[in-house]
Amino acid sequence: MEKLKVRQICFYFMAMMPVAKLLVYPAALAFRAKNCLLFSSLLNSLLEGAVVALVMLLAKKTGKPLFVLLEQRAGKLWAKIAYGAFALYFFASALLPLLEQKNFVLQVLYENASTLLSFAPFFLLSFYACTKGASSMGRIADVALPVFALSFPVLILLALPHADFAALLPLSAVPAREIAKGSLFSANWYTDGAFLLFWLGHFEYEKGAAGKVLGAYAAGTFAVLLFLAVFYAVFADIALRQQNAVAQIAKYTTSFTSLGRVDYLFLFALALVMIFRMCIPVQMCVHCLRRTVGCKPLLPSAAVNLLLLALTVFFNYSFLEVQTLFTQKLWSVFALFAYLLPAAAALLALRRRRSP
Repeated sequence: MEKLKVRQICFYFMAMMPVAKLLVYPAALAFRAKNCLLFSSLLNSLLEGAVVALVMLLAKKTGKPLFVLLEQRAGKLWAKIAYGAFALYFFASALLPLLEQKNFVLQVLYENASTLLSFAPFFLLSFYACTKGASSMGRIADVALPVFALSFPVLILLALPHADFAALLPLSAVPAREIAKGSLFSANWYTDGAFLLFWLGHFEYEKGAAGKVLGAYAAGTFAVLLFLAVFYAVFADIALRQQNAVAQIAKYTTSFTSLGRVDYLFLFALALVMIFRMCIPVQMCVHCLRRTVGCKPLLPSAAVNLLLLALTVFFNYSFLEVQTLFTQKLWSVFALFAYLLPAAAALLALRRRRSP
């Protein structure tokens, strides 16, 4: 992987992190936590924020790639095993969002009958992105921020006239157990802290970098919480039925009736950011696979993208089953790789640094 800039990491957390949570995540959270969905989301964000803080501390203390740190701590074999395990994790974490994005493109962005071929070009883009290094992720983040900063606030403003925030009350209506389940069952949407762990050594830590990255993460978290609040305020008890949430919140606006659904202009812009965000876990999977087997990016990139394409075709009509598997059956695996292992890796590396 090539070099990233701290600025680009901040842009990623501000613009690209939120878009992964604007489709199915709000409805899935509303199904479990109902009007207390903000608490479930905040719990996830606090856990991931702690991971981000630990990784930035590790970047400040060492500045080395994770593979080097693991190799120094446990040996090359265990470093390769760890990277192989994370390659599988990033592959799995790419699958459900990929199916979400495919459904969004086919169901929302096409008025006429569409086929799976309408989404197939994504894999060509992903294949090309996977042959590039971290610098390509940074350049994407540079472009994504202005697009997101323009489109997201407009969609929120269009939805506000139809939002009744009293739907979020009372705050104690849902048992704490269900709020916790809502948080645990949505761990597969929180992979960004793990991304940062594998960006170690690929950006130069500068003065105040930790504060900048954590501030950017807080801004992205605020965007997600704001969206969830507006989403539930618009739909209330039927929120759990609203898939492709970002395409639903502003559809009732009458400000531009003669022009049709003007919100589609901004949906298309956000869809561009979503597509590039979808490439990130696939790129991370290929990066980990390369370090595990020791090869150039062309073959693993082709293999990973072809396998994802095959699974997209295979699960074309089974999105609900995949979502249930990932959220209700494999949530502990995602929580392990999203929170516990990145935190443990950071703490072990820091302990190694402090030892005589």
